[in-house]
Amino acid sequence: MCINKPPVVDLTMRAFSLAVLVLLLATVARSGSDNAPTQSQIPWERQYKIKPDETARLTPADVVGPDGIVYPNWTKCGVQGGIPKVKAVAEIEDFGAKADDNADDSEALSAACEAAGGKGGGAVKLGRGTYYLDRPVTVRHNNVVIRGKGPYETRLIFRYAIGKDGVVFYSPAPASHVGKNTRLEMHCKPTGLAKMTMLVDDKVIGTWSRGQHSGNTFDFTRYGRHAIGKVPDGQHVLKGVAEYKNGAKKTAEIPIVLDSTFDDRRPVADSRAVITFLSRGTIGNKLLLARDGKRGDMKLELQSAKGLRIGDHILIEGPATERWKRLTKNACKWGLYRLYEMSVTCIEGNTISVNQPLRIEFPVIDGSYVQKIRPIRRCGVESLSIEQKENLWISGVVFHYGWNCWAKDVRVKKCGRFPVYGSMAKWCEIRDCVFDDAWFKGGGGTAYTGWDRCWDCLMENVETFKMRHAPLFQWAASGCVIRKSVFHESDGQWHAGWTNENLIEQCVIESVRGHGGYGYGMWASPPEDTAHGPNGPRNVVYNCDVSSERAGLWMGGMNENWLVLHSRFIVDKGPGVSAKTVSFDHIIRGNVFVLKDNKSPMVLLGTPDCTGLEIIGNKLYGGNNRFLAGKVSNIVVRDNKALGLGDAPRPRPDVPSIYEWQSRQK
Repeated sequence: MCINKPPVVDLTMRAFSLAVLVLLLATVARSGSDNAPTQSQIPWERQYKIKPDETARLTPADVVGPDGIVYPNWTKCGVQGGIPKVKAVAEIEDFGAKADDNADDSEALSAACEAAGGKGGGAVKLGRGTYYLDRPVTVRHNNVVIRGKGPYETRLIFRYAIGKDGVVFYSPAPASHVGKNTRLEMHCKPTGLAKMTMLVDDKVIGTWSRGQHSGNTFDFTRYGRHAIGKVPDGQHVLKGVAEYKNGAKKTAEIPIVLDSTFDDRRPVADSRAVITFLSRGTIGNKLLLARDGKRGDMKLELQSAKGLRIGDHILIEGPATERWKRLTKNACKWGLYRLYEMSVTCIEGNTISVNQPLRIEFPVIDGSYVQKIRPIRRCGVESLSIEQKENLWISGVVFHYGWNCWAKDVRVKKCGRFPVYGSMAKWCEIRDCVFDDAWFKGGGGTAYTGWDRCWDCLMENVETFKMRHAPLFQWAASGCVIRKSVFHESDGQWHAGWTNENLIEQCVIESVRGHGGYGYGMWASPPEDTAHGPNGPRNVVYNCDVSSERAGLWMGGMNENWLVLHSRFIVDKGPGVSAKTVSFDHIIRGNVFVLKDNKSPMVLLGTPDCTGLEIIGNKLYGGNNRFLAGKVSNIVVRDNKALGLGDAPRPRPDVPSIYEWQSRQK
């Protein structure tokens, strides 16, 4: 029999005044009680705005803060146990590399990482000087760390280029045997690229055409199985054709030997990043839930738990069905929204216990399921810099299904897509890093700094320059924290995909539009956005300093119980906070708003379904001296001060960091 106890977090409000609490509850009850929102205005049962004395509603996903506000639980965030000091087991020079010799060191770095992984893990040491990588490097073993002498001492220069002909085959090598699982990957100059076609002799085996979200795509992949049956085994010509918007056409050809019996197990370096830590990802069958997974649940009832074992890592997903999209008014036709990753701690029949509570619901009606994953674990990059020399959509470092992975003391100059990024990652950290500029800043997802399809990850002490969206959360990211960081010339974003329970605290954001940002201080995508969809509940801004050309915080809708606390918003033109379309139950408390246009309200509500807000104890400098404007119902507005435009110091909350406060209490 398994005994699964929820984490006990002693976070009581010892200093909170019961009298103040009672007064607050009474005020909320009085305000707008005759104009309460109807069920049609709020399309689901409210869950997240909880008062401390509502103990029956509190779950392990909740933490009562020192101010009487109920917060998400961030006590399991970042690398569990902290980033370790990993013993060095290999040096890149022992595998043929030599700093500052202008030769390609990618094979040496790959071999050193493979050797370290074969020993069970350890750090690969790079010396002082410059190493050149003419091909990407992929790490496939757990516990491998790539470590330099410091970001100004150890430099990696990434020189991979497509060449003057404009089309190359990245894989396979010419005259290779090709089996059904052989990777066939062509790369093309991306500027103006409209279409890619891959052929064996004259038989087309695949095409790619530019779409709305193609961004700076340069690569197209098929496999040998796509040729088998179209041409017989034997010698053939593999051809790649790139077509451009201006009518130009470029072609590459290599000889291959097709062999349908060939079991090809040759690894190919992943081209998504300069350094990719690559896992196997999902394995096994999707196991459907037999009972709804509720917020706060740490037990999940499945139709079958066959194949699961205690200690397994799992992904849970609530698919974005048409029912759910209608409920959330989501007009986006693609993307990931309701996901989380956990570990199995107990199995009793078809009921499994997991190590962390669910943050959102995963209903049976939408076909919610769990699936086993095989992550890459406890890998990292430390104390070096990476600079990319070509305008290709290649990131600096990617942790693919990385658990407990990290980047520390890393500088990335001119990334092709993202500087350091998680992908389906859990408990990762990016800290003490500098990310400076990106090659491409158009659409399709690029020049971002943050967490995307990541859970319970931590970013701390990071500085960025000239990125597009930073800091950022998107595509189901939840439980992540970005703190003590400075973001120059970019906007803060909950960019897409039902992000929930994420925290931005003690950050400085200087938003401009010159590098692809929208000009808002912080922006959350609206449900009618066909490229992004809406964002989910209880995201938090705490003790930040945000300056912007447009509204300080713009919420597009379907946002429940966001917490905007003790921050300063300096806005050139527009309101401090703007919300619309079922954006409800927010707490906006203790902030400073500097509205330079002398015309805008502190909070602007665009639709009458924005209800249940508490706007308490804020200071308004400038603007039109109005704390609230728009279609208003059931709103608490009290203890705010309107002041003339002028010097406006940042708030100084009694608890500067809610993240650190939670960590101390646990």
